[in-house]
Amino acid sequence: MNPAVRRKTARGTPLKIALIVLFAGLAAWAGMPVVRHMLRLWDLGQSANPYFIPSETLGLYVVTPLATLALSVFCLAPGLMLAAAFGRQKGLAFWLLAGFGASLPLMAAAAMLGDLALGTTLTGVRFLALVASLNLICLLVLAIRLAQGETLRLDLEGQAGDLWAALALFWIVVALLSPKFYWENFSGDGSGSLQFARNFIHTHWPFWQPDAGVIQQAPGLTSFLFVLPESWFVRVWGEWEYSVRAPLLMGLALLYPVLCALIRVGRPGAVIGLAGHVVLMAALALYAFANIYSGGYHAWFGDSPMPAARETLAMVCFMGYILAFIEDRRALMIAAGVMAHLSIPTGGLWLLLWPIAVVLVWRPLPRERLVWAGVTLAVAAAISVLGPVLVKLAGLPIPGDEFSAEGVIQRLRFVAFTDWNRFAFLALPAGILPAVSLLLWKRQDRVGRALTLLTVAFFLFFYLQGYRVLLHHFIPAMIPPLVVLWRQDWMERPMARGLAGLLILLSAWLAWPRDMGMHAHDRAFAAFIATEGPRYASVEPLDGERFRGFDPKALDTFHELFGQLLPIGYGENEPGERFFGAPLVWWYYSEYPKVPDQVVNYVLKPLADATPTDGTLFASHDGYGLYIRDMALFEAHKAQKLPIDTGAPLLATPRPVIFGRGAHWPESWNDRLVIDLVAIAKSILGKS
Repeated sequence: MNPAVRRKTARGTPLKIALIVLFAGLAAWAGMPVVRHMLRLWDLGQSANPYFIPSETLGLYVVTPLATLALSVFCLAPGLMLAAAFGRQKGLAFWLLAGFGASLPLMAAAAMLGDLALGTTLTGVRFLALVASLNLICLLVLAIRLAQGETLRLDLEGQAGDLWAALALFWIVVALLSPKFYWENFSGDGSGSLQFARNFIHTHWPFWQPDAGVIQQAPGLTSFLFVLPESWFVRVWGEWEYSVRAPLLMGLALLYPVLCALIRVGRPGAVIGLAGHVVLMAALALYAFANIYSGGYHAWFGDSPMPAARETLAMVCFMGYILAFIEDRRALMIAAGVMAHLSIPTGGLWLLLWPIAVVLVWRPLPRERLVWAGVTLAVAAAISVLGPVLVKLAGLPIPGDEFSAEGVIQRLRFVAFTDWNRFAFLALPAGILPAVSLLLWKRQDRVGRALTLLTVAFFLFFYLQGYRVLLHHFIPAMIPPLVVLWRQDWMERPMARGLAGLLILLSAWLAWPRDMGMHAHDRAFAAFIATEGPRYASVEPLDGERFRGFDPKALDTFHELFGQLLPIGYGENEPGERFFGAPLVWWYYSEYPKVPDQVVNYVLKPLADATPTDGTLFASHDGYGLYIRDMALFEAHKAQKLPIDTGAPLLATPRPVIFGRGAHWPESWNDRLVIDLVAIAKSILGKS
């Protein structure tokens, strides 16, 4: 952009930004009661066609998506305004990436200071008022910078299509999959995601106290970052399923412009165009669809907060890191790399593989950029090594150890070679053609070849693991092939884009779930549960809250007792033979208001407060007991037989593969061979 034009544009920009932020804030405020009302209509999810409810068209498909988008913009705005005021010139992708990175600590600090200053947890309208104050401060900083003669650090020329496509993708995904976002029961990972947000909101720290029980294993130091933006939605709307699913939509909207920038960088004259945007949006919508319905550990259905929302935000950071490397934006490269490292446990592997791939295929070697990539990796390693030590010295709860070094070694020691459906994990969620494009080595430029090597290495890292590998582990290998494909010149031909569109449709058919209905069995079971005592009812819920207080011991007690009541089955056929699940899901739904004639069959309360009317003591833990009033009803609940794994057959992982362990010799031609590398090493070294 011409400098004179840029200066002229900058003079009116603070007003434009102020109006956008004002509109976003007003829309988030006005939409808040509508969103909550829509989420209360969960029984519509059990209707014959929950994907389109004509009587609630305006609320479900217009107001709620708009309010979600507005809240996302309103919470990202502080960082976006500072990114526009400082640093180097930024296109849309770098602006969003820098704004996202800056908003995370800004919002966390503002929330903590606001809570401490007022002596309460800010939720609902009060939290929106806090965010409005933070936005006003950042807007004043931007205005002062411009008044001092500084220029706006933005150049968005020619990128309007990227922005509009990102917004369209946001709306399309939530509108088409609305009941899955709004109403379906939590999975165990989903409810865990909500509890992570609750812990961060109430303690201003993402890691758990030891007395929280098994949940303290997560998040870890390299998997907590997604909790921060999640907490924004929980504070405003309350403790709903949608509050921790909405960050997936924000992640998709942030990821899209980054991918567009990667497709165009270093390719003068490259144009995506309207048809290209439509096909690329369809590919990311397919990615969301596949991972939401088929991407988790739950025996019966998939959920989006973990893993899809977490991994998508991680991909924003991963792909932003690569874009910053290519453009030699060193500060952003380090920031995005560190955010990626704090997002998912394999972030460090990504930071290691990318510079190796560059060394292998880039000529001439970008030596200075590789040095800074090494600096990024060193910073990430220092965080992993020194972070827990410093946290412990400070007397704060330490990060979870779910992905400790010992745990990773246990995952890697068992190797399998014949899980052929894992190739579908790579190909289907992005539309097949991106995976095929990895084979077109001669048509790839150096960026494409580096991404190809990165993708293949990442894919093989998980493909060869014998156990605990599911669809979502391959997300970091799903997204880069989109860039590899779209950087090839032949993709500018209409026939090529048509082929890509047809293969996306084929992939959607192959990735179609066995059952598109909404799972509600956990909600129905939890209606029979009542909790009493100071751990479960210490204070009146704040605006939007469902739980009656926050006590980490409550999680441990409930998980322990209901885990004994209906223990999880790990066998392939157990989910179809009896009912079990995630206890914290049942706790969440037990806190919903009960209908007047609801029977309570399970009472969790202090042992000292028990009465004969509470029923038979089933088990006790840490001073609390679980009482059953009607054993016949309990047996009926336990005997429920639900449809197993309603996701896509091609994207399913058998339970013995998820939860298995040990070497395995095939008993038939279609059985798995699993090798124990540790046993082989001991044999070679002559150790028993």
